[in-house]
Amino acid sequence: MNFHLSEVPFSRFGSYMALAELPDWWQGHKIEHGIYLKNVSGSTQNSIVAKFIFSGDELTADLDGGKLSLVSGDFKCDFCFPDPETLIISGGRSTVLTLDFMTESGPYDYIYEFDADGRHCYAENCYKNNTSYVVWAQEGDIYLEQNWSEQSSEFSRLNIAGTDGFLLIIKETQIEWDRKCPEYDFEACREKVAREFSEFYKSYPILPKEYEEVSVLGAYINWSAYVMPRGFLKRHAMLMSKNHMTNVWSWDHCFNALALSYKNPSLAWEQFMIMFDFQDKSGRLPDSVNDSKVIWNYVKPPIHGWTLKKMLENGMTLTKNQLTEAYSALEKQTIWWINYRDFDGDGVCEYVHGNDSGWDNSTVFATVPSIASPDLQAFLLVQMAMLAELAESLGMPQESDNWKARFEKASSNFLEKCFVNGLPTAFQSGTHKVVENQSLLPYLCLILGDRLPKEYRKNMIDKLKCGRFITDHGFATESLDSNCYRPDGYWRGPIWAPSTVILCDGLSRCGEIDLAKETARKFLEMAKQSGFAENYNAVTGEGLRDRAYTWTSSGMFILAEEYLNSRA
Repeated sequence: MNFHLSEVPFSRFGSYMALAELPDWWQGHKIEHGIYLKNVSGSTQNSIVAKFIFSGDELTADLDGGKLSLVSGDFKCDFCFPDPETLIISGGRSTVLTLDFMTESGPYDYIYEFDADGRHCYAENCYKNNTSYVVWAQEGDIYLEQNWSEQSSEFSRLNIAGTDGFLLIIKETQIEWDRKCPEYDFEACREKVAREFSEFYKSYPILPKEYEEVSVLGAYINWSAYVMPRGFLKRHAMLMSKNHMTNVWSWDHCFNALALSYKNPSLAWEQFMIMFDFQDKSGRLPDSVNDSKVIWNYVKPPIHGWTLKKMLENGMTLTKNQLTEAYSALEKQTIWWINYRDFDGDGVCEYVHGNDSGWDNSTVFATVPSIASPDLQAFLLVQMAMLAELAESLGMPQESDNWKARFEKASSNFLEKCFVNGLPTAFQSGTHKVVENQSLLPYLCLILGDRLPKEYRKNMIDKLKCGRFITDHGFATESLDSNCYRPDGYWRGPIWAPSTVILCDGLSRCGEIDLAKETARKFLEMAKQSGFAENYNAVTGEGLRDRAYTWTSSGMFILAEEYLNSRA
């Protein structure tokens, strides 16, 4: 598979290490363009560990069965992660590799040498990014270049070569190391990793033949984005990316769970529940988490009831204990919104910042928050209905009736206050002043389907079909004729996977199956053309921002299964 390290990092399920081709500007700092080893742990802040310096130029990358190959003329290096904490590198006869740990960029960084288990080892203490590594050559030779200066090294480089090639081992040692240097058979490791990925690939729906290659890439992005339990993370976590967005956000994870729910209910459940591991006693979920940080400044929209409903509709079965756990988590979350996000007491919940909606800079938030937006009310209504269903299935008729009553009251309030002239309308909390905007966000309330009055459904669908939002690639997040539309404007124009998935679900629930199918087809064609970007230029389909984003690849699998395969 042709592979662009500048877009998609090379890693593996469970690992915090990743190889990436980085530009000359990274995280606010000038660096030299090249291929680097990164660590995506929250404590490292996604920082660089070392730069690879190769004896070849104009490298070509290829991903094949668990290994990454970098080739340039006679130069060839193969990389493989046999386990989450180990990277092995095989070099050919004409290959010389330098591993520059860039100790000049931070204090206290250096390499020290020692013998262990019959090997001569090199330990790199990377204080600047809170990591440490042990390196040894199973085959070939290592030559250390280092200049010590008082408390750290001015530079620390390992040069690796061998008459018959080399096999280099790099092992992450988080705290302490067992001083074991096991033997590695590169081909056996490659085959093992290839089998692991092949099994994970089966977790996803089979796509039509013309999308086979892009489906493999999408599954690889998701598989390689996992990190193992560590620190705050109690479960294996699929990060949003190992490029830039190296956290789990509390709505992104829902799409990753949903994509897994068709064929891998165990992993789907883990990804669905991962954010509830951090649920506060008030019911609030954090904005995002990683292994060493939990961010509470914002929240994300309560799409969890909608997600669980979709997962169950997919045929995913849950045990009574799981249903009970889901009911408790969703109940607390829903009550938190009702108790803590209705500041003016009008029965309509509000976002206190655009980040809380997931649509950070949407024009819905062009005025001072707090803002009541129709999508939020719709998500909560779906969640209330889901709670009523869960309570009934758990043999709790009184709780079920209570949630049904809450749903009916909230639904009437929603229809009365969140629509003007039959169209969904956002307004400012307290003043109830209408927020003038041309965002797609309010139209996500279509997920209520036939619970919406027929006239309202028709009005919204007519607006969507009139050409203000629709392009050759899908639905723009801001009307194309808006003064605020920007081709690379984040939520002010570009197409995103989550908005597409939610909108397609809403359209299908309103009977617009053909439009949902056509939108899904457009998205898959765009992914085939531009990969799995964080978002896309709505007019050209060009990939934008982070180029290996898991909810995008998950969105592709969801759209393919529900609208291009036989389900729709």
